[in-house]
Amino acid sequence: MADLFDRGEYRVHTKLALAIAAIMLFAALLLHRQLALPLPEIKPFLPMYASCIILLEGLTGYLLLSQFISSRQWHLGILASAYLLLIPLVAIQLLVFPGVFSASGLLNAGQQSAVWIWVFWHGGFPALILLALLVERGAKQRTVPVADVRLWTLNFALLPLLLGIALALLATWFSHNLPVLISSHSYQQLVHSPFAILVWLVNIAALLWMLQRSRKGGVMHIWLSLALFASLLDVTLTLLAGARYSVGWYAARVSSTVSATVLLGVLLWEINKLYINTQRANELLYEQSMQDGLTGVFNRRFLDQRLGKELQLAAQRQVPVAVLLLDVDHFKRFNDHYGHAAGDACLRMVAATIQGSLKRPADFVARYGGEEFAVVLPDTDSSGALKVAQRLCRRISAIRLQHAADTVSVTVSIGQALWQPGSGERAADVMARSDKALYCAKDTGRNRVVVL
Repeated sequence: MADLFDRGEYRVHTKLALAIAAIMLFAALLLHRQLALPLPEIKPFLPMYASCIILLEGLTGYLLLSQFISSRQWHLGILASAYLLLIPLVAIQLLVFPGVFSASGLLNAGQQSAVWIWVFWHGGFPALILLALLVERGAKQRTVPVADVRLWTLNFALLPLLLGIALALLATWFSHNLPVLISSHSYQQLVHSPFAILVWLVNIAALLWMLQRSRKGGVMHIWLSLALFASLLDVTLTLLAGARYSVGWYAARVSSTVSATVLLGVLLWEINKLYINTQRANELLYEQSMQDGLTGVFNRRFLDQRLGKELQLAAQRQVPVAVLLLDVDHFKRFNDHYGHAAGDACLRMVAATIQGSLKRPADFVARYGGEEFAVVLPDTDSSGALKVAQRLCRRISAIRLQHAADTVSVTVSIGQALWQPGSGERAADVMARSDKALYCAKDTGRNRVVVL
């Protein structure tokens, strides 16, 4: 069974499942003296209950089938079948239950139809869980061949539905051939029948084996254990209740609903976690695709995309955008003399200094190429941009790089260009002007700012 949780989460899930089980057991013990107490027959209860079970079991079966398709593990398909088996059983039991749609039930139902469907329901579910555990233990690393996944998905979906229909119709059309388990709404004959004992034992066996399996670290197994515990409690409460519409009978239906809910809850939680992790992974990949691997600042691709958007936004707001293009002075000579490792360290130091000098969240720096960096300053006029450029020159010239016995200083040349609303300039035009200003700064002595 697919397990995407770490050990810390495993312990949290274990504690939560134990807490729910303890609450259910405590509630059952509180009610044990009143289990046989008759309560009013609430007409809408059974349709609401059956609809809830069908929806919950169907969603759980669907999600388990989805996991089977992705992992191709045999036991996941059988687990899905265990939940899908209950859909026709619950639906037909509702139709044949006395007093719901007719006094004696539909589909030519007899007095034993509903209780025999109950036997098939509460015996078939843990039996298929046992089969899934047996297959999981024996299959180990074997999976369904890729070519056969569609066929087996169809089998795991249709066969339990057909089996459930066959069992339900057996209990309906041929109920007169089945042993009598209930008389006048009393479960006394059921309590003392071998079928009730068999159902109870199958539930206990499935629960014990699942608990043993959950100790090996399977979080899904923990919640399946809780589902089986709730199913066992459902069987126990029903048998001890002794009659329909008693305290124990209603409590058993609540326990049955818990059994149908818990695995669905953890599967939905897992899907949500997968979605969050996938979203974070996509965001990380996007950030990495927009980040320069050496310096950690944005790359040229990000600059090309972001600058155009900044100009569009500035046009709407009618504010200027300043662009600074920086070039590390004499970098090729530095790189050739001190080596590529020192050159890389120099670029990282310059990038960090630029990044640390930008004070507003909207301002950003990107590596333009080689030893060149671009700084975009939204909503900044020429004088404001000049102050930023001069501050960058001062701070970068204060950098001291130690290489062997030498202490090396670094300077930059900066070209500044300003985009104005209504100018008709595109991002490429602004970059071309800042590039032209940069070359003017280099041609006129470097370590300075030129504005065009």
